[in-house]
Amino acid sequence: MNLSQLLNFCPNCQKKLIKKENLFFCSACPFYLYQNPIPTNGLIIYNQKKEVLLVKRKFPPKKNFWDVAGGFVNLCENLEQSLVREVKEELNISIDEKKIRYLTSVSDLYLYQKIRNKTLCSLFVYQLNDNFLKKLKPTDDVAEARWFSRESLPWKKIAFAGVKKGLELFFSSVKNPEKTKKSIADR
Repeated sequence: MNLSQLLNFCPNCQKKLIKKENLFFCSACPFYLYQNPIPTNGLIIYNQKKEVLLVKRKFPPKKNFWDVAGGFVNLCENLEQSLVREVKEELNISIDEKKIRYLTSVSDLYLYQKIRNKTLCSLFVYQLNDNFLKKLKPTDDVAEARWFSRESLPWKKIAFAGVKKGLELFFSSVKNPEKTKKSIADR
């Protein structure tokens, strides 16, 4: 099921809604609504050996699949705040937002309670120094956290296609990932 199957009637006048591409509009009043993707983020955390830290999802969707730390952007929150919050919630570590580097953005689908949500995930990279490695503690909706080299990555058990694309892009630039794109602080 997707949003167009849920939105049938105008919330103002209860007349039939018409869908055209990503726009819903009322057949009787001036109401209209654009269907936009839900903003999400993901952080590809890597160490000095260029291994990436993946988290095993504790809950559906994609329970027991591997993912990067991240999640949905909350209301009134920017991407930087969201990444810092998600990493703290999921791994119990505080990261320096000035060292976060943008990698790419990907469209994806997030199936939750039989509703297909279209998402737009902004993916970033972050090198974790060895001082933090001992402080890592899976919490919140993370069952486990583990370091993977490119060769040992469980590619068939990556939760989302967009994350898989981001990981592929990261490893294609692995010689110098800290120079992938501008850091957020440099903008």
